[in-house]
Amino acid sequence: MNIQVRRFQRGAEAEFVTGLEWLFDPPGSRPPDWDRDRAVERTAQVLADENVALFAARSHENRLVGVASIYLDIASVRFGRRASIEDLAVHPEWRSRGVGAGLLTTAKEWAQEHGADYIFLESGVARTEAHRFYLRQGATHAAAAFRWTIGQPR
Repeated sequence: MNIQVRRFQRGAEAEFVTGLEWLFDPPGSRPPDWDRDRAVERTAQVLADENVALFAARSHENRLVGVASIYLDIASVRFGRRASIEDLAVHPEWRSRGVGAGLLTTAKEWAQEHGADYIFLESGVARTEAHRFYLRQGATHAAAAFRWTIGQPR
């Protein structure tokens, strides 16, 4: 499989968001307040941040087949500098073909080059296939995640 992974550059915001929308396919779901235009605007803001990298995986025909985002975020007293993989999405027709592994490897390399001591990834509870993939890639199931939406009725 000839997959190329490269960083997204400014001007490719809408394409990155298209990749993110693959996460809405089952077992995922569209966030109730999803706004594509707002997501494109946020992507532009993220691309301007030196502590963030967005990656595109492309087929040999230059077709977008996967996206990933990684953020340097906190310096934990207990664990050191953390990098968080916020998004890792592969086009449904390209899953189990090495795309996710290529994106994950590239994100891990970027994190190491930028001083991260560990990588954190949160994944929806219904994504059991993705969880198996992460474990095959050497992740440990280290925590449960909880979320509060600010400004929304409880």
